Amino acid sequence: MIKIMSKQFCAIAVGVLALCALTSVPAGATTFSTCSRYETYTENGYNLYTDEWGASSGGCLYANSSTNWYYVADYPSSGSGVQAYPDTEISLGNVNLSSLSSVNSSFNFSVSGSTPFYDAAYDLWTNGNVDEVMVWEQWKGDGPIASSYSCNQLGVSGCPFATNVTIDGVTYDVFQGNTGHNVVSFLRTSQTSSGSVNLLDLMNWLANEGKLNSKTFSTADFGFEIGDTNGGTGTFTVNSYSLSTNSGGGGGGGCTPTAITPYLSVNNGSSWAEETSATVSSTSTKVDLGPQPLSGTWSWSGPSGYSSTSRQIDDIPLKTGSNAYTATYTNSSGCKSTETFTITVN
Repeated sequence: MIKIMSKQFCAIAVGVLALCALTSVPAGATTFSTCSRYETYTENGYNLYTDEWGASSGGCLYANSSTNWYYVADYPSSGSGVQAYPDTEISLGNVNLSSLSSVNSSFNFSVSGSTPFYDAAYDLWTNGNVDEVMVWEQWKGDGPIASSYSCNQLGVSGCPFATNVTIDGVTYDVFQGNTGHNVVSFLRTSQTSSGSVNLLDLMNWLANEGKLNSKTFSTADFGFEIGDTNGGTGTFTVNSYSLSTNSGGGGGGGCTPTAITPYLSVNNGSSWAEETSATVSSTSTKVDLGPQPLSGTWSWSGPSGYSSTSRQIDDIPLKTGSNAYTATYTNSSGCKSTETFTITVN
């Protein structure tokens, strides 16, 4: 990621979801086309976005389906970072990582023309957008967000926190930084334009390393972060793409968790915000946490051994710095969901 993106979300039930992709975009036979900066095409559970958030014009999208499309870009050499992220997105419904047994995806893409600055990547989000996880399959001229730079690892300036990490037979260097939210990027040590990946295994690795604020899976996107095209025209094509999820926490039992809707209130509950974090100026500020649904069983853990079995907890104890309170919800099927609220006292 180079820049924060604006996204729309469409909930899809998690269980067993299999979505098929076409194999090529026939010239002149596209079913959808647009040169608008923000446009959505929805088909078979996938949302296809133009997301031209870094430029006022210069890109056009042509689609035969939401998983088989190409984007033509003509951006001047402005040095202003990413101009667009045309991408295909699917929502997983804010589920716990532990409730999934796999999130398998395959991709095949090509890039041609004037393309000095781009990456082809997955963009994965956790609940509340507190974590963004990118998986770079191919790139040129740009680099991921990192905590430090000037390392020149894999031809990018950022410095990874882990190198030569092998997951499911693919080796990555892994970078982490912050742009107002946690950003982690997997970069393949050997770039490719086609392949398959179990995205859940990457997310679980990060969770086990303590690199995620929320052990959940909200949405999965695949597309191209495009910078300038040096005044020429570049074409970015997704020849085929698919994603499927299976629930069951490693294949056992099958369990569909209930998504938690987070709510918090600052100063006596005068209003509630659908947020998972807030910043306050004093440890004496009254902060209440009241997630939903209203039914079911709740439990809480927090700083200094804090615990509760109430759904709503009021006037939570605060200390200077970061205060993390984790709610666990158990539905009528016995399946658990978790949500972490972070209150920062400056």
